[in-house]
Amino acid sequence: MSIENQNTPDNQKNRPANIERDTTFWRSFDELENSEKFQDSLSQEFLSSPLRAETSNDGSDADGATRRDFLKLMGASIALTSAAGCIRRPVQKIVPYNKQPEEVTIGVSNYYTSSYFDGQEGFGLLVKSKEGRPIHIEGNPEYPLNKGTASVRAQASLLSLYDPERLTKPYRNLLNEKRTNKESVGISWEELDTKVLEALQKGSLAVLTGSIASPSTKAVVGDFCSAFKATHYQWDALNLEDVMNGQKASYGEAVVPDYRYDLAKTIVSIDADFLGSWGPAMAATRLFADGRRNPADMSRLYSFDSNYSLTGANADIRFKIKPSQQIKVAIALAHEIQKLTGSASTSLPAYSIAELASEMNLTAGRLATIATELYKNRGSSIVVAGGLQTWTDDTHNLQVVVNYINSLLGNDGKTISSGSGSEHLQSSNTNILNLIAKMQAGSVKTLVIHRSNPLYSLPKSAGFQDALNKVETVIYIGDTMNETARLSHLIVTENHALETWG
Repeated sequence: MSIENQNTPDNQKNRPANIERDTTFWRSFDELENSEKFQDSLSQEFLSSPLRAETSNDGSDADGATRRDFLKLMGASIALTSAAGCIRRPVQKIVPYNKQPEEVTIGVSNYYTSSYFDGQEGFGLLVKSKEGRPIHIEGNPEYPLNKGTASVRAQASLLSLYDPERLTKPYRNLLNEKRTNKESVGISWEELDTKVLEALQKGSLAVLTGSIASPSTKAVVGDFCSAFKATHYQWDALNLEDVMNGQKASYGEAVVPDYRYDLAKTIVSIDADFLGSWGPAMAATRLFADGRRNPADMSRLYSFDSNYSLTGANADIRFKIKPSQQIKVAIALAHEIQKLTGSASTSLPAYSIAELASEMNLTAGRLATIATELYKNRGSSIVVAGGLQTWTDDTHNLQVVVNYINSLLGNDGKTISSGSGSEHLQSSNTNILNLIAKMQAGSVKTLVIHRSNPLYSLPKSAGFQDALNKVETVIYIGDTMNETARLSHLIVTENHALETWG
């Protein structure tokens, strides 16, 4: 009989009204058999105290040993408590200032301006300090990019200042040939200088850092590389290499343009989480919010997402796409805008809005409306693409097509400005891959790594660890014993960002 027939009303009518079920259960076979052992256990079931009244089968008191054990435990506890009270604790004294600084008032906070840069964006900070110790970070309201806001990364950076595992002196790792073991030994700064100088004199030097925004730090690194004929590689786990390469291919200059979301009436994002983790998200969030304050004239955001992102969550209309459809969305929009502007390009592959709509199970008119709205808001619209999801074989072509759309719409110089773009974001995946290739070939004898942790951020398939094992001397500069520092020969302890002039 099929399942459907079992659930028909006819079969339900034939069922007995009341079914008697045996609900007797036993905890053990002893209970089922009601043995003598089970009967004895019932009398002791809830008597778990050391002072319980326990009698044997013959009626005599069988609790003597239990009472003696209890008294022993109580006596030992009292003795330990008395001994602990006699221990002399170290004396701690609160020493006042011998000469109190004029700017310090006990219990009153001071505020200092600072800056923060995480490889993608930089902004001003206001650091709350009490008696010389920073206790809170907020954005500097006078700084034009963030205007009083700060990212969670900037606020959390304060926690690393008080990290109990921060390094306090230089170290040397004793490693075997295959670097499968590690023993860290503290050394003096003089010994560190001697060993570093010996390594630098061997030549074939490479320096790996993240993007550097500080002009003074960049000048120091440049002078160091010039003096020792070193090659400088910049790499961050999250970088904007695809945007820079697209700008260079389209306009001849590798920069990250300045996107004015507050001036745009229509914004189209193709997997670019500009409100979350792509590019200068704090500045983008503030500008995007400024463009939506007036309900009568607020901007409209269309998001094509292959992953649910913060930008997609804030979009007026969100379309779900596959990573392979990113370039198709850009090409279809470009063809539709070409028709509206009356221009033509033979370099674009043939792919229409109708084909894209069919592939996405949508009506062609729904997607054509986006192109029409972009055309109506020429000079006050933005199309962006980027992020980890767009790092495919078509990454370069995707950026070029997006740049072409913005040029067709006349957004260059209005909502998108290359002239005021950032030139500090020079890190790229190409740099780290070139470094790995040179390390594998044995062309790098000494590698200096400054505050970068590629062993944690790079996938194992990149081969960084295998290449690192072929470098004679690895010098790590940082303040924590992270994954990369553990496989380095020398660890140069550096101050925290809040303790450093840079």
